[in-house]
Amino acid sequence: MRYKLVAFDMDGTLIEEGSCWDIIHRRFGTRAAADKNLEAWERGEIDYPEFMRRDIRLWQPPPSISEIRESLSEFTLAPNAVEVVAGIYKRGYQAAIVTGGIDLLANEVAKQLGIGYVLANGLATDERGRLTGEGIFRVEPNRKHEALARLTGGLGLSLGECIAVGDSRYDINFLKHAGLGVAIGSDMTLARVADVVVEDLAHFSHLLNHLSPRRDVLSKTSQVPSEL
Repeated sequence: MRYKLVAFDMDGTLIEEGSCWDIIHRRFGTRAAADKNLEAWERGEIDYPEFMRRDIRLWQPPPSISEIRESLSEFTLAPNAVEVVAGIYKRGYQAAIVTGGIDLLANEVAKQLGIGYVLANGLATDERGRLTGEGIFRVEPNRKHEALARLTGGLGLSLGECIAVGDSRYDINFLKHAGLGVAIGSDMTLARVADVVVEDLAHFSHLLNHLSPRRDVLSKTSQVPSEL
């Protein structure tokens, strides 16, 4: 199988921040209440659109979209992200971001890295540009593979032609359904389902250098040597 597209999770993978939602909650002082929303979603008591709705409505008074954009401007790209994405395109791959996070940030990260495709969730606004309290649902964090399938279908690709890269348990299905699933970092739950585990983006770049067209060259949960 020749891989044609590399799809990245965003939070904790392409940026150092673990959650773009948390960036906003820190600004509004709503993180404790947001944690309860997250727990309710993880227990299956609410779906993800309801989780977004509850989180967004914590931000009072309702901010403008420009205020949210300003809050989300305070992020840090993961080390080597710029070089890694440039190398992806140099090798002839396409690149995408698939995230349960917010599109304002995902689009900015994509712009800085030169990534061509973004799938992320949005924030609804009224005619004055203020948040209505509703989200625009596109990506369920635990089911990123479904969003990726929509993208690949539109590009005439299969999931088997994709490399999926993520860092947390929310990326389990993302990695399992891709042609090659790459776990970054130390999440052991994700490592158990990944085809390859790497320490960071620099080691992921080394992995791309050593990929063979044959899918079975890399055994499940192979470690890319740190000395590469």
